Amino acid sequence: MSHITTLFSTILLLAPAGARAQETRLSRKEIPSAVLAAFEKAYPKATIKHAMKESKDGRTTIEIESLDGTTGRDLQYMADGMVMEIEETIPMSEIPAPVIATVKGKHPKGKIVKAEKVTRGAVVTYDIEIRNGKRKVSLDLDASGKLLGNN
Repeated sequence: MSHITTLFSTILLLAPAGARAQETRLSRKEIPSAVLAAFEKAYPKATIKHAMKESKDGRTTIEIESLDGTTGRDLQYMADGMVMEIEETIPMSEIPAPVIATVKGKHPKGKIVKAEKVTRGAVVTYDIEIRNGKRKVSLDLDASGKLLGNN
């Protein structure tokens, strides 16, 4: 085992249990009723592909991966049914022009292969996946085309 792998394994073992996320796959019957009701009301024609319960830092959330026609949608809920985050695939025609301009400026030869609109409360961002030759790159941007995080 390399020194880096050993160091990484040691760090994981020494990290406090509350700092690591615990994920559990849920069957449809195990999804909290408030979450399932909120999901079905908002997306009556969507199909649930997977549901996961995640506990991290004393907070539990439920993630539902779904398909609504051709739209993939991942939703993160609090146990009471409140939506925390929505990630949904969008067609090229729905990507704001400033986002496309930034992507083309950063990767002029790249091709957009996937676009997601991410909504957290009133904040909307875009996660754009680009293929540049054999390399894939993911960029997070706001609607004005400003790069976010460590792009």
